[in-house]
Amino acid sequence: MAFRPLLIPRLAQPLLRPQRRHFFDFPNPTTPQHFTAARRLPHPPQSLYNLVSDIDNYHRYLPYCLGSSVTSRCPDTNSPTEANLRIGWGQFDETFRSKVTCIPEDLMVEADASQNPLFEKLLARWEILPQEEGGSDVKLHVEFKFTNPLYSAVSGAIAPKVAGVMIEAFEKRAKEVLEMQELGR
Repeated sequence: MAFRPLLIPRLAQPLLRPQRRHFFDFPNPTTPQHFTAARRLPHPPQSLYNLVSDIDNYHRYLPYCLGSSVTSRCPDTNSPTEANLRIGWGQFDETFRSKVTCIPEDLMVEADASQNPLFEKLLARWEILPQEEGGSDVKLHVEFKFTNPLYSAVSGAIAPKVAGVMIEAFEKRAKEVLEMQELGR
């Protein structure tokens, strides 16, 4: 009787290797991370755009935003063109400058902080989309990559939750400010 080796189908071979679990799901160091959130709000698009472009008040309602100030404005429109944000959570506390682009006709505000040493890339875009049946869709998209691998590791654990928390905070702020304005009319 000849000995025959046990043949294991290719599909089953990965099951035989030991499985590894990681404490952190480290982001891929070569690609930026992305997160997006959206909400339909019962407010006029222009009113929501005005809230998004009011960067000086971000620290009053956006989570992790410890300070916000516009440092430069367009002389023709008075729209912000540059702003400082101070962001913090736990032991992390960083201030960075963003170039801001406000496009009122498109109801869009974009901030680019990629020129800062903290980030290899940081781009945040708020978009307001009017709805035919009334109200507006508000979208927040953030794309980022830290230069510091430790920050990348920590952000990989919390980033998926941040967009939802930020859009919820914006929704709450819109309700407070815009409903007060409507009551005052």
